[in-house]
Amino acid sequence: MHALRPAALAALMVIVATGAAFAHGKMVTSTPKDGATVAAGLSDIELTFSKPMRLTLLHVRQAKNNEDVLLRSALPKTFEKAAKVAVEALPAGAYAVSWTAVSEDGHVMTGSFAFTVTDTPGTAQ
Repeated sequence: MHALRPAALAALMVIVATGAAFAHGKMVTSTPKDGATVAAGLSDIELTFSKPMRLTLLHVRQAKNNEDVLLRSALPKTFEKAAKVAVEALPAGAYAVSWTAVSEDGHVMTGSFAFTVTDTPGTAQ
């Protein structure tokens, strides 16, 4: 009976360690949201993470002509739960965003989302 206790403790430690390995930060929301339609003139892209991350790449591309959107501000240099980057005012069209961020423990995370900009007044994010 006593021999089972160390084995059970070892199994529990493996389970806990495995759970910690999967506890990396991730993007929990974006502005604009994935699939959203927003009004023309959008000039900021914001990513919110589950844990502090340092955004190392933000790539915004207009789908129609496959052109990159100019970033108007530098990427944040610190680990934060939210990263906001100014972009040139976006005209109507479909856009794809891809990003890369690193967590404080050194793990690299990537993701993407898409949204549409419209000239229609009153469009919400």
